[in-house]
Amino acid sequence: MGILEARNLRAGYGRGDIVQDIDLNIAKGEFACILGPNGSGKSTLVKALQGLLKDVAGEVRIDGDDLFQLTRREIARRIAFVPQAADLTFEFSVLEVVTMGRYARQGRMAGVSAADRRVIQAVLDMVEVSHLQEKKVAHLSGGERQRVLIARALAQDTPLLCLDEPSSHLDLNYSLEVFEILERLQKEEKKTILATEHNINLVIPFAHKIIFLKEGRIHAQGAPARMITQDHIKDVFRAEVDIRENRYSKLPEISLVPRMSDKRRSGE
Repeated sequence: MGILEARNLRAGYGRGDIVQDIDLNIAKGEFACILGPNGSGKSTLVKALQGLLKDVAGEVRIDGDDLFQLTRREIARRIAFVPQAADLTFEFSVLEVVTMGRYARQGRMAGVSAADRRVIQAVLDMVEVSHLQEKKVAHLSGGERQRVLIARALAQDTPLLCLDEPSSHLDLNYSLEVFEILERLQKEEKKTILATEHNINLVIPFAHKIIFLKEGRIHAQGAPARMITQDHIKDVFRAEVDIRENRYSKLPEISLVPRMSDKRRSGE
């Protein structure tokens, strides 16, 4: 039994299904990535798997329990979510934002306890933003802000962490740092990671499972070594690629094959 399972899942926003016929199984402790082009339904799928959409049908189970029979508070104790675009324009400090992650663990009238403060400090240290805790989040760089959002999710203390395009709007260095943090959480903290992404090369060294999404349906899923093929990438992304072995990781790595106009082909 996986920690997160879906059978015949479909979901949308009231005007037809965006994703449909979804069958997947995420194992405990697995690092899984959903890959697909813009408009393929990645964000819709990751929201549907958490019960965040009203227009949904099919079956989703979290640790064997029917997701749709759980309350939002019960789900928040099992799944933490880092959205693609979080509204952090208010003048919250880093500490205040991360503290928000403890609300699912508190009683309705309870304040922040000593135990909560220990967890908060631990996750601040874990993602290396303790030195920023008094700063306003709106004043942070993109990479620092993403670390804070991950820390807020970790403060929920859930076994499963879902992220929607965590490298979005980040440069190469920050993107790599974010995935290194996620890998450390998966390996050292035994978290299960499910992330959507568009950057294929970024996820290959980290993912145990790649799920290719095309036009709202799963095109293929499996280990990166089996999924990273010219045929899969051409089918899903409509792009010609060259695949070679990365000399450091020994894993496959893709390079785009430029589309040439007739003039360029003829040397004009």
